[in-house]
Amino acid sequence: MSLLDRYQESLKNIPPPGCGCHAYLLSVANHGIMAGLNTEAIFQDVRRSIPTGNRQIPDKEITDAISKALSDHKCGSFTPKATPTPVVQDGKAALQRIIDQGTITEDADLYDASPVKITWEPEEDTVNFLSILFDPGEYLFIGDKFGTTVKTSGEWIDGYKKGAKTSPHIIVNPLSGLCVPKKDRSGTTMRSDANVKTFKYCLVEFDALSREEQIRFWSAAKLPIVALIDSAKKSIHAWLAVQELARIETSEDWQREIKTRLYQGLLSPLGVDRSCANPARLSRLPGHKRDGIYQRLLWISREGRPVL
Repeated sequence: MSLLDRYQESLKNIPPPGCGCHAYLLSVANHGIMAGLNTEAIFQDVRRSIPTGNRQIPDKEITDAISKALSDHKCGSFTPKATPTPVVQDGKAALQRIIDQGTITEDADLYDASPVKITWEPEEDTVNFLSILFDPGEYLFIGDKFGTTVKTSGEWIDGYKKGAKTSPHIIVNPLSGLCVPKKDRSGTTMRSDANVKTFKYCLVEFDALSREEQIRFWSAAKLPIVALIDSAKKSIHAWLAVQELARIETSEDWQREIKTRLYQGLLSPLGVDRSCANPARLSRLPGHKRDGIYQRLLWISREGRPVL
Protein backbone atom coordinates (compact mmCIF):
# COMPACT_ATOMS: atom_id res chain seq x y z
CA MET A 1 0.00 0.00 0.00
CA SER A 2 1.42 3.41 -1.01
CA LEU A 3 1.85 6.29 1.44
CA LEU A 4 -1.02 8.12 -0.23
CA ASP A 5 -3.25 5.04 0.08
CA ARG A 6 -2.39 4.80 3.78
CA TYR A 7 -3.34 8.46 4.19
CA GLN A 8 -6.66 8.00 2.40
CA GLU A 9 -7.39 4.90 4.48
CA SER A 10 -6.62 6.78 7.69
CA LEU A 11 -9.07 9.53 6.68
CA LYS A 12 -11.82 6.94 6.22
CA ASN A 13 -11.15 5.46 9.67
CA ILE A 14 -11.25 8.62 11.79
CA PRO A 15 -13.37 7.69 14.83
CA PRO A 16 -16.23 9.95 15.95
CA PRO A 17 -15.43 12.72 18.46
CA GLY A 18 -15.59 11.27 21.93
CA CYS A 19 -14.44 7.85 20.72
CA GLY A 20 -10.71 8.37 20.24
CA CYS A 21 -10.84 11.00 17.51
CA HIS A 22 -8.43 13.43 19.20
CA ALA A 23 -5.58 10.94 19.51
CA TYR A 24 -6.17 9.54 16.01
CA LEU A 25 -5.74 12.94 14.30
CA LEU A 26 -1.97 12.84 14.81
CA SER A 27 -1.79 9.51 12.98
CA VAL A 28 -3.72 10.96 10.03
CA ALA A 29 -1.51 14.05 9.97
CA ASN A 30 1.63 11.88 10.01
CA HIS A 31 0.35 9.86 7.05
CA GLY A 32 -0.39 13.08 5.15
CA ILE A 33 3.06 14.56 5.83
CA MET A 34 4.80 11.32 4.86
CA ALA A 35 2.78 11.25 1.62
CA GLY A 36 4.15 14.71 0.81
CA LEU A 37 0.78 16.48 0.82
CA ASN A 38 0.21 20.18 1.28
CA THR A 39 -0.60 20.99 4.91
CA GLU A 40 -3.66 23.08 4.00
CA ALA A 41 -4.97 20.13 1.97
CA ILE A 42 -4.44 17.83 4.97
CA PHE A 43 -6.25 20.32 7.20
CA GLN A 44 -9.26 20.50 4.87
CA ASP A 45 -9.30 16.71 4.31
CA VAL A 46 -9.29 16.02 8.04
CA ARG A 47 -11.97 18.58 8.84
CA ARG A 48 -14.17 17.19 6.06
CA SER A 49 -13.65 13.56 7.13
CA ILE A 50 -14.36 13.80 10.86
CA PRO A 51 -17.67 11.99 11.46
CA THR A 52 -20.46 13.30 13.65
CA GLY A 53 -19.87 12.56 17.33
CA ASN A 54 -20.54 13.71 20.86
CA ARG A 55 -18.80 17.04 20.36
CA GLN A 56 -17.53 19.41 17.68
CA ILE A 57 -13.80 19.13 16.95
CA PRO A 58 -12.35 22.68 16.95
CA ASP A 59 -9.96 23.64 14.17
CA LYS A 60 -7.20 24.09 16.76
CA GLU A 61 -7.16 20.36 17.50
CA ILE A 62 -6.60 19.62 13.82
CA THR A 63 -3.96 22.36 13.56
CA ASP A 64 -2.14 21.07 16.64
CA ALA A 65 -2.04 17.54 15.19
CA ILE A 66 -0.61 18.76 11.88
CA SER A 67 1.93 21.01 13.66
CA LYS A 68 3.04 18.07 15.84
CA ALA A 69 3.44 15.87 12.76
CA LEU A 70 5.47 18.60 11.04
CA SER A 71 7.66 18.95 14.12
CA ASP A 72 8.20 15.20 14.38
CA HIS A 73 9.28 15.11 10.75
CA LYS A 74 11.27 18.37 11.10
CA CYS A 75 9.18 20.07 8.39
CA GLY A 76 8.44 23.43 10.06
CA SER A 77 5.09 24.66 11.39
CA PHE A 78 1.57 25.14 10.06
CA THR A 79 -0.98 27.96 10.26
CA PRO A 80 -4.33 27.29 8.53
CA LYS A 81 -6.18 29.86 6.49
CA ALA A 82 -8.60 31.90 8.54
CA THR A 83 -12.18 30.64 8.61
CA PRO A 84 -15.18 32.74 9.54
CA THR A 85 -17.00 32.52 12.82
CA PRO A 86 -20.08 30.34 12.28
CA VAL A 87 -23.27 32.31 11.69
CA VAL A 88 -25.05 29.81 13.95
CA GLN A 89 -23.52 29.84 17.42
CA ASP A 90 -25.78 27.25 19.11
CA GLY A 91 -26.37 24.71 16.38
CA LYS A 92 -28.42 22.23 18.40
CA ALA A 93 -30.84 24.89 19.60
CA ALA A 94 -31.17 26.43 16.12
CA LEU A 95 -31.76 23.02 14.55
CA GLN A 96 -34.46 22.18 17.08
CA ARG A 97 -36.21 25.52 16.49
CA ILE A 98 -36.39 24.80 12.76
CA ILE A 99 -37.62 21.23 13.33
CA ASP A 100 -40.30 22.50 15.73
CA GLN A 101 -41.54 24.89 13.04
CA GLY A 102 -41.99 22.06 10.52
CA THR A 103 -45.59 21.19 9.72
CA ILE A 104 -44.99 18.21 7.41
CA THR A 105 -44.11 14.80 8.84
CA GLU A 106 -45.09 12.31 6.12
CA ASP A 107 -43.87 11.49 2.60
CA ALA A 108 -47.38 11.88 1.22
CA ASP A 109 -47.53 15.50 2.38
CA LEU A 110 -44.22 16.25 0.69
CA TYR A 111 -45.61 14.80 -2.55
CA ASP A 112 -48.67 17.03 -2.20
CA ALA A 113 -46.48 20.11 -1.62
CA SER A 114 -44.18 19.43 -4.61
CA PRO A 115 -44.34 22.28 -7.20
CA VAL A 116 -43.92 19.68 -9.96
CA LYS A 117 -46.56 17.07 -9.24
CA ILE A 118 -45.03 13.60 -9.00
CA THR A 119 -47.72 11.64 -10.81
CA TRP A 120 -45.44 9.01 -12.39
CA GLU A 121 -44.29 5.61 -11.10
CA PRO A 122 -41.06 5.25 -9.06
CA GLU A 123 -39.18 3.67 -11.98
CA GLU A 124 -39.84 6.84 -14.00
CA ASP A 125 -38.17 9.09 -11.43
CA THR A 126 -34.80 9.03 -13.17
CA VAL A 127 -35.98 10.32 -16.54
CA ASN A 128 -38.22 12.97 -15.01
CA PHE A 129 -35.55 14.08 -12.54
CA LEU A 130 -32.89 14.52 -15.25
CA SER A 131 -35.36 16.26 -17.59
CA ILE A 132 -36.37 18.80 -14.94
CA LEU A 133 -32.98 19.68 -13.41
CA PHE A 134 -30.54 19.40 -16.34
CA ASP A 135 -30.27 20.56 -19.93
CA PRO A 136 -29.96 17.76 -22.53
CA GLY A 137 -26.41 18.78 -23.49
CA GLU A 138 -24.99 18.92 -19.96
CA TYR A 139 -22.46 16.19 -19.16
CA LEU A 140 -23.30 14.10 -16.09
CA PHE A 141 -21.66 11.31 -14.16
CA ILE A 142 -24.06 8.51 -13.23
CA GLY A 143 -22.77 5.24 -11.78
CA ASP A 144 -21.49 3.57 -8.64
CA LYS A 145 -18.84 5.05 -6.33
CA PHE A 146 -16.02 3.84 -8.56
CA GLY A 147 -17.66 4.33 -11.97
CA THR A 148 -16.16 6.43 -14.74
CA THR A 149 -18.96 6.92 -17.30
CA VAL A 150 -19.83 10.51 -18.24
CA LYS A 151 -22.51 11.22 -20.87
CA THR A 152 -24.88 14.05 -21.68
CA SER A 153 -28.17 14.21 -19.83
CA GLY A 154 -29.94 13.61 -23.14
CA GLU A 155 -27.91 10.44 -23.76
CA TRP A 156 -28.67 9.14 -20.28
CA ILE A 157 -32.39 9.83 -20.75
CA ASP A 158 -32.50 8.12 -24.16
CA GLY A 159 -30.81 5.06 -22.68
CA TYR A 160 -33.21 4.82 -19.75
CA LYS A 161 -36.21 5.19 -22.04
CA LYS A 162 -34.89 2.21 -23.99
CA GLY A 163 -34.60 0.12 -20.83
CA ALA A 164 -31.01 0.72 -19.66
CA LYS A 165 -30.35 -0.14 -16.02
CA THR A 166 -30.06 2.73 -13.57
CA SER A 167 -27.15 3.26 -11.19
CA PRO A 168 -27.10 4.33 -7.53
CA HIS A 169 -25.28 7.67 -7.76
CA ILE A 170 -25.15 10.94 -9.67
CA ILE A 171 -22.74 13.87 -9.31
CA VAL A 172 -24.83 16.91 -8.45
CA ASN A 173 -23.25 19.30 -10.98
CA PRO A 174 -22.69 19.20 -14.76
CA LEU A 175 -19.16 18.25 -15.83
CA SER A 176 -16.90 19.34 -18.67
CA GLY A 177 -16.78 15.92 -20.33
CA LEU A 178 -12.97 16.24 -20.48
CA CYS A 179 -10.19 14.45 -18.63
CA VAL A 180 -8.10 16.29 -16.04
CA PRO A 181 -5.15 15.07 -13.93
CA LYS A 182 -6.01 13.44 -10.61
CA LYS A 183 -4.83 15.19 -7.45
CA ASP A 184 -2.42 12.35 -6.69
CA ARG A 185 -1.05 12.44 -10.26
CA SER A 186 -1.90 8.74 -10.71
CA GLY A 187 -3.73 9.34 -13.97
CA THR A 188 -6.71 11.32 -15.23
CA THR A 189 -10.35 11.57 -14.29
CA MET A 190 -13.61 12.92 -15.70
CA ARG A 191 -15.52 13.11 -12.40
CA SER A 192 -13.60 15.25 -9.88
CA ASP A 193 -14.20 18.73 -8.49
CA ALA A 194 -11.82 20.01 -11.16
CA ASN A 195 -14.14 18.58 -13.85
CA VAL A 196 -17.18 20.60 -12.76
CA LYS A 197 -18.22 22.98 -15.53
CA THR A 198 -21.36 24.61 -14.10
CA PHE A 199 -22.04 25.20 -10.42
CA LYS A 200 -25.79 24.58 -10.20
CA TYR A 201 -26.49 22.51 -7.10
CA CYS A 202 -25.12 21.46 -3.73
CA LEU A 203 -26.08 18.49 -1.57
CA VAL A 204 -27.22 18.60 2.04
CA GLU A 205 -27.74 15.48 4.17
CA PHE A 206 -28.29 14.76 7.86
CA ASP A 207 -26.85 11.56 9.33
CA ALA A 208 -28.10 11.83 12.90
CA LEU A 209 -31.75 12.95 12.54
CA SER A 210 -34.76 10.66 12.42
CA ARG A 211 -36.73 10.62 9.19
CA GLU A 212 -39.59 12.60 10.74
CA GLU A 213 -37.15 15.23 12.01
CA GLN A 214 -35.61 15.52 8.54
CA ILE A 215 -39.01 16.00 6.91
CA ARG A 216 -39.95 18.59 9.53
CA PHE A 217 -36.66 20.41 8.97
CA TRP A 218 -37.02 20.57 5.19
CA SER A 219 -40.63 21.68 5.41
CA ALA A 220 -39.53 24.66 7.53
CA ALA A 221 -36.05 25.54 6.22
CA LYS A 222 -35.93 28.76 4.19
CA LEU A 223 -33.45 27.47 1.63
CA PRO A 224 -33.58 27.27 -2.20
CA ILE A 225 -34.48 23.59 -2.52
CA VAL A 226 -34.85 21.98 -5.96
CA ALA A 227 -35.23 18.34 -4.91
CA LEU A 228 -35.70 16.06 -1.91
CA ILE A 229 -34.67 12.46 -2.55
CA ASP A 230 -35.35 9.40 -0.40
CA SER A 231 -32.06 7.48 -0.27
CA ALA A 232 -34.01 4.20 0.27
CA LYS A 233 -32.83 4.20 3.86
CA LYS A 234 -33.66 6.75 6.54
CA SER A 235 -31.79 9.74 5.05
CA ILE A 236 -33.14 12.39 2.70
CA HIS A 237 -30.82 14.05 0.18
CA ALA A 238 -31.66 17.71 -0.39
CA TRP A 239 -30.41 19.55 -3.48
CA LEU A 240 -30.08 23.33 -3.21
CA ALA A 241 -29.85 25.83 -6.09
CA VAL A 242 -26.51 27.52 -5.37
CA GLN A 243 -27.11 30.45 -7.74
CA GLU A 244 -30.01 31.46 -5.51
CA LEU A 245 -27.49 31.83 -2.68
CA ALA A 246 -24.60 33.55 -4.47
CA ARG A 247 -23.09 34.04 -7.91
CA ILE A 248 -20.83 31.01 -8.30
CA GLU A 249 -18.71 30.88 -11.44
CA THR A 250 -15.34 29.53 -10.26
CA SER A 251 -13.99 27.02 -7.75
CA GLU A 252 -12.80 29.98 -5.68
CA ASP A 253 -16.38 31.31 -5.58
CA TRP A 254 -17.55 27.87 -4.44
CA GLN A 255 -14.90 27.68 -1.74
CA ARG A 256 -15.78 31.13 -0.40
CA GLU A 257 -19.58 31.19 -0.73
CA ILE A 258 -20.69 27.57 -0.52
CA LYS A 259 -18.07 25.60 1.39
CA THR A 260 -17.06 28.36 3.82
CA ARG A 261 -20.11 30.57 4.27
CA LEU A 262 -22.94 28.12 3.67
CA TYR A 263 -21.55 24.85 5.03
CA GLN A 264 -19.04 25.93 7.65
CA GLY A 265 -20.92 29.04 8.73
CA LEU A 266 -24.50 27.81 8.67
CA LEU A 267 -25.11 24.14 7.89
CA SER A 268 -22.30 22.36 9.76
CA PRO A 269 -23.33 23.88 13.13
CA LEU A 270 -26.81 22.44 12.48
CA GLY A 271 -25.31 18.97 12.18
CA VAL A 272 -25.38 18.29 8.42
CA ASP A 273 -22.87 15.88 6.93
CA ARG A 274 -19.84 18.13 6.44
CA SER A 275 -18.38 15.85 3.74
CA CYS A 276 -21.10 17.00 1.30
CA ALA A 277 -19.51 20.42 0.69
CA ASN A 278 -17.67 19.71 -2.58
CA PRO A 279 -19.17 20.50 -6.02
CA ALA A 280 -18.63 16.99 -7.43
CA ARG A 281 -20.42 15.32 -4.53
CA LEU A 282 -22.27 12.06 -5.18
CA SER A 283 -25.98 11.96 -4.42
CA ARG A 284 -28.46 9.14 -4.63
CA LEU A 285 -30.13 8.95 -8.05
CA PRO A 286 -33.93 8.75 -7.83
CA GLY A 287 -35.47 5.84 -9.70
CA HIS A 288 -32.73 3.35 -8.82
CA LYS A 289 -33.58 0.29 -6.73
CA ARG A 290 -31.39 -0.10 -3.66
CA ASP A 291 -31.72 -3.47 -1.92
CA GLY A 292 -35.16 -3.85 -3.45
CA ILE A 293 -36.37 -0.36 -2.46
CA TYR A 294 -36.58 2.59 -4.84
CA GLN A 295 -34.58 5.74 -4.22
CA ARG A 296 -37.54 8.06 -4.63
CA LEU A 297 -38.21 11.65 -5.48
CA LEU A 298 -40.22 13.17 -2.63
CA TRP A 299 -40.39 16.79 -3.82
CA ILE A 300 -39.05 18.64 -6.89
CA SER A 301 -39.07 22.17 -8.28
CA ARG A 302 -37.69 23.71 -11.46
CA GLU A 303 -36.41 26.64 -9.39
CA GLY A 304 -34.87 26.78 -5.94
CA ARG A 305 -37.50 27.56 -3.30
CA PRO A 306 -38.59 26.52 0.20
CA VAL A 307 -40.96 23.57 0.48
CA LEU A 308 -43.74 25.75 1.95
